[in-house]
Amino acid sequence: MLFVGILSCLLGCSSDVSIIKRYDEAPQDTGESILDTNEPATEPANEPGEPSEEPSGEMSELTIGYGEIHFRQIACPPCVGAASEFDITATLKLHYPTSGDYTDYLQEPGTCTTNLIQTYVSSQPLASNQPAAFNGITLNPSGQGEWYNGFIYEYQYERNTSYSITTEHGIINNAFTSIEGFDDIQPYTLLWVDPSYAYDTVISKNGTTFTWYPSVPNSQFEIIVAVYSMDGSQFLGAVSCLENDVGSMFIPGSYFQMFPSYAIAAVHLIRHRIDRRPAPELNGYLQSHMIWEVIGTGHIE
Repeated sequence: MLFVGILSCLLGCSSDVSIIKRYDEAPQDTGESILDTNEPATEPANEPGEPSEEPSGEMSELTIGYGEIHFRQIACPPCVGAASEFDITATLKLHYPTSGDYTDYLQEPGTCTTNLIQTYVSSQPLASNQPAAFNGITLNPSGQGEWYNGFIYEYQYERNTSYSITTEHGIINNAFTSIEGFDDIQPYTLLWVDPSYAYDTVISKNGTTFTWYPSVPNSQFEIIVAVYSMDGSQFLGAVSCLENDVGSMFIPGSYFQMFPSYAIAAVHLIRHRIDRRPAPELNGYLQSHMIWEVIGTGHIE
């Protein structure tokens, strides 16, 4: 099976999202769409500083950990080999202070790239012997200094809500604020739910405009178009464009000239909110990354 969830196929994440071309496609106008109606290589980050030997009593300006909630909605689960519409995960990492940046892989707003990478942060992990919690969401130890929950239900995720983190090393109050999804995404045909008429949206070699609502202040918006052969058997390449979250984005057609017409695409529309808040009990700052992603389908033309 071919993996296409961009963060799994290209950036080494753990989601099993694949893409399948159906030959019995017959475009119709009866499709439904999904919206939130509730209001690939790895390379090191810029050289992080060496972790300190022991936490000091003084508050450090360095990073002591990373918290993430990734809320993924999949318009057509059968198209990408997913079991359900929602895939929601929570991740926590805690360590001695370091200067590394967990989101260094994101390009600057206003730019596009075809070189999708993932960075890592060098650090000395803390012990992870007991479960941790993001409010009422339990995360279990998953490695040295790491906790994870890959089975979060949609109703458990509270939008636009302040989350505190409870761990065996202390409490981080108001560690991050969750984000919300979308009431509208255009082209709406990205969100067809049935494999028989998915891939209807044209990703144009003359350029394509995407819009969404609402936009969220102090956030960034990324669109990744991952392109595959017509039968979905070969990954041909991808382009990622990042802007401040203003509700619209134009992707120049020059990025798609190299691909054959009618190649199919997985379109990842991703809202990012990156924050950094004090964690006095751990003598540093927690970096957080809230991600809301919708995966749609289209084709190159």
